[in-house]
Amino acid sequence: MASMIRRFYILPVNPGVPDATVQEMIGVLGAADRFIPGLLDSSAGVDFDSRTVLWENTFVDEASYSGPYMVHPYHIGAIDNYVMPDSPECITDNTYATRYTTPDATQKVRGGIRRVLLLNASTEADASAIEALAAQPPEMAASVFGADDVGWVSAKGRAWTHVWEQAFTDMAQLKRYLDTPEGTACSSIEGFASLGIDVGSLKIFTCPFELSPVEHQSPSAPPPDTTPVLYTITAHTADADAYVDLLERCYDPFMADNGTTLLERWRTLDQGYLQAEVHSTWQIDSLAAYSDLRAKTISDPAWSAYVKDALPLVKGGSRRFHRAL
Repeated sequence: MASMIRRFYILPVNPGVPDATVQEMIGVLGAADRFIPGLLDSSAGVDFDSRTVLWENTFVDEASYSGPYMVHPYHIGAIDNYVMPDSPECITDNTYATRYTTPDATQKVRGGIRRVLLLNASTEADASAIEALAAQPPEMAASVFGADDVGWVSAKGRAWTHVWEQAFTDMAQLKRYLDTPEGTACSSIEGFASLGIDVGSLKIFTCPFELSPVEHQSPSAPPPDTTPVLYTITAHTADADAYVDLLERCYDPFMADNGTTLLERWRTLDQGYLQAEVHSTWQIDSLAAYSDLRAKTISDPAWSAYVKDALPLVKGGSRRFHRAL
């Protein structure tokens, strides 16, 4: 039987983003299981102790994660609008994912409070001790402990060795757990040390979650779409000249080097509006081709220079994929 994947995407929200916009992103993330085949139990919420969004989901197998999810229009379009640093709609920074595999990721608790501990256990013995705690937790509706096996790791190395996923039916149950000696100890590095467990680093996220009915999730996979797509960025800026210069020097060469064609670029009239709008449209061979392009962004110096220098000039806008009628 193929292993299922439980994944948690950590999305710190940029300062100054309105709460309404954060809720829009949460709604988009939560709806992912209605659109993407092989993705189940999608829910997102804001961490109680930080302005960070925790997005949880399940993949039925590794092929679903590396295949349909990566090239699905909903991922490339709606989700990446809030996550890709070159998007005028991006509201997050320093995002990362963590995950573990399990033979059965069925979520019997369908709503309540999710608490996720990301841990760096110093030794296998420390990990085994935490696993024993997770197997018989007091005052907890669900508890699963697994080794983090996320594929992409930054140059700094793997931040977490293990994930401890917890579920509580409500805030009252969470409070009862935190008031137990074990709950108190398993909430800090010092607390774990008091149990004789060495944890090099620890991060805890807690937020509400609500999972939709399973029968409404994971639609059938559509046939692969190999038709060309039009990729349009509309940027609102008070300095259109500087922004266009950075497009031409940094972004356009990156796009051209990756097989796209710039079809048009135009801007609003000078002095016609409080802010200028600059529209740029590229033709890309397919969504799969964009997915390949996306994988090259972070390591590309020209793309990185565009994000660093041009995005501070952008005060709103949109990022859209279209197809011909």
